[in-house]
Amino acid sequence: MSIKFKELPGPKGVPFLGSLFDVDYPNLHNQFQEYADEFGEVYRMRIGILDLAVVGHPKIIQYILKERPDGFIRMKKLDKVLRAEGVHGAFNAEGEDWRTHRKLVAKGLDIKHQQAFFDRMLISVDRLYKKWKRAAESGEVFNIQDDFMRFTTDITTSLAFGIEMNSLEEKGGSVQEHMDKIFPMLFKRINDPIQWHKLYRNKTDREFDKSLKVLDELIDQWIADGRKRLEEQPELKENPSNFLEAVLVESENGGGFSNDEVKGNLMTVLLAGEDTTAHTLTWAIYLLTKHADYQQKIQAEVDKLLQNEAKISDFNSLANYKFIEGVAYETMRLKPVAPVMLFEPLSDVVVEGYEFKKGSRILMHWRHAATKDENFSEGKRFYPERWLKESKCPVHNMDAYIPFGGGPRFCPGRNLAMLEMKLVLSMLFKNFEVEMVTPHEDIKEIMAFVMKSSDFNVRLKNRG
Repeated sequence: MSIKFKELPGPKGVPFLGSLFDVDYPNLHNQFQEYADEFGEVYRMRIGILDLAVVGHPKIIQYILKERPDGFIRMKKLDKVLRAEGVHGAFNAEGEDWRTHRKLVAKGLDIKHQQAFFDRMLISVDRLYKKWKRAAESGEVFNIQDDFMRFTTDITTSLAFGIEMNSLEEKGGSVQEHMDKIFPMLFKRINDPIQWHKLYRNKTDREFDKSLKVLDELIDQWIADGRKRLEEQPELKENPSNFLEAVLVESENGGGFSNDEVKGNLMTVLLAGEDTTAHTLTWAIYLLTKHADYQQKIQAEVDKLLQNEAKISDFNSLANYKFIEGVAYETMRLKPVAPVMLFEPLSDVVVEGYEFKKGSRILMHWRHAATKDENFSEGKRFYPERWLKESKCPVHNMDAYIPFGGGPRFCPGRNLAMLEMKLVLSMLFKNFEVEMVTPHEDIKEIMAFVMKSSDFNVRLKNRG
């Protein structure tokens, strides 16, 4: 006999509205984990008019991911909110629509393009190095998360769109500052039981509208520049040099992309490419300054591999940075920037003895499983060595680890993210000691579409 939704345990809340008044949206991901400690790996929860089956069971999570896009889709409300703001691309497309979008995104972010683009990436790394060198020499206390956001914005816009932003050296406002206002508002609107902004737009709504308008106009300009390049260099139509050109060629060849879909794909890549990697780097600094001995272990690796060089200059050497890779994987296990996902089944289905009805809402939260001792040895411990080949950790359940998703919709930008993290962390710890200025206990997790940290400041010191 399968377990039906109404038979699941869960918080009772109040009549009709359930746990609506208990929900703290910036901390919602942790609330799901706390309820899992009380009610188990599968429980139910009502938030306003929304009934959720909350799932942290690794085998159910893997099943859902592997059965996408034909068995499960993202929750329809998410797609509705994103489309309303002009975001329609590989992230929220489904079915055959998704397959078309996915092919282009994957091609634009593949290893071949990363290799061809590598020297241009090094320019951004060098700008970051010089900025940090000045900060170290002056003793400046600064928000390192802001630098990570600017760096990843520069990389994404250059690789995907052929645009040189140079946010790292830009004076005053930046594209990234407008993007900062978009994710939190999208998260709020996806989770709001009532779409209040349709009735009344407050100051935050108006700031969001302004930032969205700026990005919309910017993307229009990028599209115009891309079309001009294709006209002036017809050979690019046979071999596009970036994601933007590939989308435009597909659109012109009758590939089914409307102008709104072209813009939506560009917005998707811009938002996803900037936020996720920058926040993972930020969490890595948080963990590495909290566990200072690991700074020394990274320094030992980069000193051995880089010798007298300040930063990586050879694409083929990236695979040698095993310990930094372990730090990145361990950061994503303990501080995943995408700890929750929302899905709907396209038909009635029973998974691991649990019944999920067609069109019901399933919220997956995977960090709870990833930090349990039954899935990873000493699951709550920061231990990058567990990812090394010679690791002696007896428990290592990869079904409980999905930082890049899984199944057919595995994140197409995962290799780019790892490349950026290796370039930045190797350069940082080869040249500097990182001192946390903000007390670790004051740094909070904030859920705003992705899980970011509250602002914190660091100080750099030149090594040796």
